[in-house]
Amino acid sequence: MLKEGMSLTLEKIVNENETAAKIASGALNVFATPILIAFMENASFELVQKELPAGETTVGISVDIKHLKANLVGDKIKCVSVLEKIDGKKLDFSVKVYHGDTLVGEGKHGRFIVNEEKFLSKLKG
Repeated sequence: MLKEGMSLTLEKIVNENETAAKIASGALNVFATPILIAFMENASFELVQKELPAGETTVGISVDIKHLKANLVGDKIKCVSVLEKIDGKKLDFSVKVYHGDTLVGEGKHGRFIVNEEKFLSKLKG
């Protein structure tokens, strides 16, 4: 059951395929902002997916993220996603990524609950 205030923490090690230089979002071999956002989205997705009935999932609908500090390949980072608000099928999350005690990125993320089959069928027609 979805409840406001529920949270999930995911951890990962930054790898060489997640750098700005590798994904063409910049020139440096540092953790790329698009990958930071994907990490935040994944934590939010994982937080609620296990609570949804079979055939339902969530899709990302908004991001408002600040990338505050760079990270190198090999750095261990963690993302904390908190389900802040449930408004019908709209879910609002606060997300923060840390390297140790240092805040690397933070912001808000929105997701919407959809029926997988109905959602995909609308895209085909």
